[in-house]
Amino acid sequence: MAPKSPGWEGTILAFVMISTVLIGAAYSIALVYATPVPWLALLVVAAGLALGLRHRSRR
Repeated sequence: MAPKSPGWEGTILAFVMISTVLIGAAYSIALVYATPVPWLALLVVAAGLALGLRHRSRR
């Protein structure tokens, strides 16, 4: 019997957790330094980190 390939659930969970932390940190930085933080860039970084973790865990 062939082994199951890993699903996307872990990657989606990692994306949600990473994006939550990044958005919280960016909100704090924006309040302290009064600088706008691009939210879309945070989501792109979170997606890249989650996919990077998925790629790293396969090796």
